Amino acid sequence: MKKGIVLLAFSLLLGTGAIAQDTIMITDLDMYNFWSKTGKSQEKISQVSKNLILKNKINKRVPVIVTSNTEVNAVTNPLTRQIEIYSGILGLIDNDDELAFIIGHEMAHAVESYDGPFKIIVNQWNSKSYEYKSDLKAIDYMVNAGYDPISAMIMLNKFSAEPLSDWGFLNTHPKGSKRLLAMYKYIYRKYPQYLSSSKTNDAYYKNFEYMFEEELKGFRHSESVRKQKQQEREAL
Repeated sequence: MKKGIVLLAFSLLLGTGAIAQDTIMITDLDMYNFWSKTGKSQEKISQVSKNLILKNKINKRVPVIVTSNTEVNAVTNPLTRQIEIYSGILGLIDNDDELAFIIGHEMAHAVESYDGPFKIIVNQWNSKSYEYKSDLKAIDYMVNAGYDPISAMIMLNKFSAEPLSDWGFLNTHPKGSKRLLAMYKYIYRKYPQYLSSSKTNDAYYKNFEYMFEEELKGFRHSESVRKQKQQEREAL
């Protein structure tokens, strides 16, 4: 018996030594190099999820997990309120801000599903409107939690589809370009300070600006006129 215990202890010591030799300590991690230096997606997703929940005082349960599905997607089950971040989308995420949009968008779906089965049916029937609403709610969540909402546009531009048309029952989501334009207008009106963010130099954001160059000029002009008229009315 004693001999067996001695052998077991010896083997454990050898095992411990092997683990120690193979361990690599990463000491210079920050929010921008985490993805390239570690593969700990669940830990990072849990961290960002908790930040969104705490800073937005979300009072509903919204479980968030990572699955091995290789599809570039994230989904929310309206019946269980469980959010699934597919592993296939992780390779497109470059920082916490972009991840915050993915989680925030799904959190908006999960929180709204608590309004009852009738609301779930309405949202599924009118899914395009539901997606626009969740995009904008995600932007609110991001800003409240200290994330840059320009990253929402960058992330969406990386993977959102651009079908020939966005009408009918075949497409549950609007065109990516229409979602991007709606997000820009929302940020312009509610969080204009972020339009001078360094993230506006990102290639994906620039692609959006090139695509809507004339429309954005017209929108900004009309907004300027609207604000001027509002100020004149308030001065009376």
